[in-house]
Amino acid sequence: MDSIDISKFKFQYLPDYAKFLLENKLDEFGMVGIRFARELDLPMMRPLAKIPEDQLMALSRESNREILKGLAENNIVPFIKKNITQYVNNKITDHNGNILLDKAEVVPEDIILAFYIRRKVLGFFLYAYTQNAVVHMLISNEVDAYTTQEHLLTTKAVLGQLKVPLD
Repeated sequence: MDSIDISKFKFQYLPDYAKFLLENKLDEFGMVGIRFARELDLPMMRPLAKIPEDQLMALSRESNREILKGLAENNIVPFIKKNITQYVNNKITDHNGNILLDKAEVVPEDIILAFYIRRKVLGFFLYAYTQNAVVHMLISNEVDAYTTQEHLLTTKAVLGQLKVPLD
């Protein structure tokens, strides 16, 4: 069984960009993410349809704040560990411990599409951050590295090839 190689989650350009998003675009980041999830008909959004829009935005804000803070501090691994552990233990919860989704409500398409959406949302705000095409490319490369590695770890956890709880 594997554990997480923290060195794969240390970035040079992504932290400043994530800090910009956290400080300037948090609510918009959430709205765009929800819009992309709906446009792609992300299956895990269906059970969440019963949640009022303002509560869905609040949940999104909490989760996005946690992701962006982890990326801004160049310390995303605790967030990854928490998410994988919650999924494997069938406890996909909000910050108050309320169960949002049962593991059975998360299908393979959710895992693949969720990481695609994360890349897409992170790319959406690049021009608001900088007009420099080289910096765009460098950030995009780090976003791809981050999402690919997290996707790989999540897939391994689903297949039982990653230690849980993670150390």
